[in-house]
Amino acid sequence: MSTQRWLALIGLLMAAIPSPLPAALADSSSVVAVEAFPSLEPVHPGTVFSVAVRLKIKEGWHVNGREGLPEFFIPLDLSLGRGGPFRSPGPPKYPSGERKRLGGVGEAFPVLEGTQIVVFDLELSREARPGPLKVPLSLRLQACDDKLCLAPATLKVEVLLRVGREGEPVTPVHPEVFGSLPGAGPSQDNIISRYLQGYGWFLTFLLIFLGGLALNLTPCVYPMIPLTVSYFGSQRTERPLLVLGRAAAYVVGISVTYSSLGVTAALTGKILGSTLQSPWVLGGISLLLVVLSLSMFGLYELQAPAWLLNKVAGGNSKGTLGAFVMGLVFGIVAAPCVDPFSIGLLTFVAAKADPVLGFLMFFTLSLGLGFPYLWLGFFSSNLERLPKSGMWMVWVKKVFGLVLLGMPLYFLAPLFPKGVLHYAVPGYLLICGVLLGWVFSGSGVTAGFKKFQHAFGLLLALGATGAFVAWPHPAELPFKDYSPALLEQAKKEGKAVFIDFTADWCLPCRELEIKTFSQKAIHEAFLGWVLLRADLTQYSSEPVEELKKAYGIMGVPTLVFVGPDGRERAGLRAMGFIDHEEMLRRIAATR
Repeated sequence: MSTQRWLALIGLLMAAIPSPLPAALADSSSVVAVEAFPSLEPVHPGTVFSVAVRLKIKEGWHVNGREGLPEFFIPLDLSLGRGGPFRSPGPPKYPSGERKRLGGVGEAFPVLEGTQIVVFDLELSREARPGPLKVPLSLRLQACDDKLCLAPATLKVEVLLRVGREGEPVTPVHPEVFGSLPGAGPSQDNIISRYLQGYGWFLTFLLIFLGGLALNLTPCVYPMIPLTVSYFGSQRTERPLLVLGRAAAYVVGISVTYSSLGVTAALTGKILGSTLQSPWVLGGISLLLVVLSLSMFGLYELQAPAWLLNKVAGGNSKGTLGAFVMGLVFGIVAAPCVDPFSIGLLTFVAAKADPVLGFLMFFTLSLGLGFPYLWLGFFSSNLERLPKSGMWMVWVKKVFGLVLLGMPLYFLAPLFPKGVLHYAVPGYLLICGVLLGWVFSGSGVTAGFKKFQHAFGLLLALGATGAFVAWPHPAELPFKDYSPALLEQAKKEGKAVFIDFTADWCLPCRELEIKTFSQKAIHEAFLGWVLLRADLTQYSSEPVEELKKAYGIMGVPTLVFVGPDGRERAGLRAMGFIDHEEMLRRIAATR
């Protein structure tokens, strides 16, 4: 036997001899903390997903690596337990570690220090049923310092995930873990990377386009519908191809803004659209809408800036440029919109760190987002062509003007004190009803159309009354400001914790408060919980940056569920709006 093998054997025997170590250091588990995270939420039957096992090794200690160890050394080993509906298509991916000469062993061998991550690809059986599920894993390791080795230990690790229902969208989760893997990041098991591997570039970009279409179902895109109709409905042209060209320029403008913001967010880790939801930007958009509305009332003699009129309001010669600029501006509206697919694209682009590829992918996504508005803009422009002339079209143009004039109520909503919109929105509807029903119902229209104007105005007035009476007054949950101390106290008391990551500029966060958090069933389900709210409004401040990094926050709202044991139920994390039924399901699964 060689000298090196004898030295290794002696070191191993010394590790087995009882030593005056404290009982807390009886084996290797005493100096290594282990956490595990799934890569997807939820996981569908038949899907390949990844589990990341993160080791936090106490300072001054190391764990033996996997390959190239001297004989008799115990390597790091991760294995799948029995009894679950899983199989492993390949071996785990171990960190390479750093080669060092320790303990009198002549040759250098790989050791793992600090924080290390092992990734295990697994496939969920097609027979798995929807609901919570645990992945049983075993991690065998041995920890040493430069003088002695502790007894080997086998740690049982459980990963909680959720099996999704058919058709339920999938969200890549824990980018802070998977994104830290060298050379791969979240692309190792990302919905976009799987598309590329399974379908190739062409079909992947087609699927990204369809994902953009799905973005139209997010609440923050809805204001683009009246904006598009109002802008194009007030323009006059006789050539259908020119109308279609302007609508296309509008969509391209949206795409340029949205894709630029998306790539910036992916490469910098900033929350998508948060910068452009500042009070200054919201105020600027609102001012632009007011200026545009004035053009529909024939009030440009108020000396609005010439560059704004030429480029945005535009005549026939510059209508295409004006539509493009409008698209650039209103791409900001879509910037905060996130869904599981767009988050997957964000993590993929962040892992690749390729701005050109990222821009092309986000441009394709935003073309899907803007595709419906291509036709909405085209047909809205043709509203002007239905009658060749007539005073009724002047009235219709004023309807569009009032729509644009009311849109600042939406954009400035996050800046208003609570309760202001309860009076502002009904008041706006009442004023519109009076103006459109009687003030603007001038001469030059038929008696029948004048009756329609009166009925329309009365309908708006009734709508204003109904809005005031039925305005939601959500009951507030007893949130406390987030702090690590409260989190630690809840763990000691064995209480589950719910953390709401929110921001003042976040419109879907307001929707959560009104439609989900206000439900009586939610209040009852949260009895005995500790409810924490993390305010990310000041997104660039150092405390917020640390909080986002610690929890891997990529957008708001993000909802985090922590069990009574103090560990996050990673498979239950949600991003974006969820209804009260889905919230109740996640609350029940946290226990």
